[in-house]
Amino acid sequence: MQPIETDRLTLRNFTALDGPALLEKQEQYQASTYAKYDHQWPTDPEKIRGVAKWFAEGDAYLAVWLKETNAFIGFVCLNPVKREEPGGLKKYDIGYIFDFDFHGKGYATEACNAVLAYAFRSLDADSVITGTAEKSLPSCKLLERIGMSLVSRETASFQMDENGKPIEFVGLSYAVTREQWLASAKGRKLVAMGSEEDQK
Repeated sequence: MQPIETDRLTLRNFTALDGPALLEKQEQYQASTYAKYDHQWPTDPEKIRGVAKWFAEGDAYLAVWLKETNAFIGFVCLNPVKREEPGGLKKYDIGYIFDFDFHGKGYATEACNAVLAYAFRSLDADSVITGTAEKSLPSCKLLERIGMSLVSRETASFQMDENGKPIEFVGLSYAVTREQWLASAKGRKLVAMGSEEDQK
């Protein structure tokens, strides 16, 4: 897909050469307090190169680069959710990981807003969903900033502790529909900007 440009960021498809940059971000994430609320990521260089190659084979994973310094600061993914029945709604699942050194600067919000606009404008999504841990307050605040609403909470577990017992936590599910996004001032602004760009 064509890169997505924002004021400060470039979001583009991964390439097989992005393995080292991706490994650096995953090592940082796996050492954080939030990793136990997520699926385990490999930290072996060879396996991460394989992950970067797999990312590069599709459009679901977008590397996020800071224009000012050309620094790789994270990624956003947008995966289609399998329709349960013919004629079902078009639904996507958004996810993200950003370098902790770049938190608090609005980059994640800027990138995720751009991906939501892509989902609703270009992919004609009916809704976008995601999940996060209740204790991951930065992630919860980010989802609220981009217009997503809490729809459910339930106990979840993705990893085991040192004693082999499941690490349970309260997981929160968020969603935003196309109608909700279009009704927001931000959504209307992005649609208008997209319409003008399409006419050029």
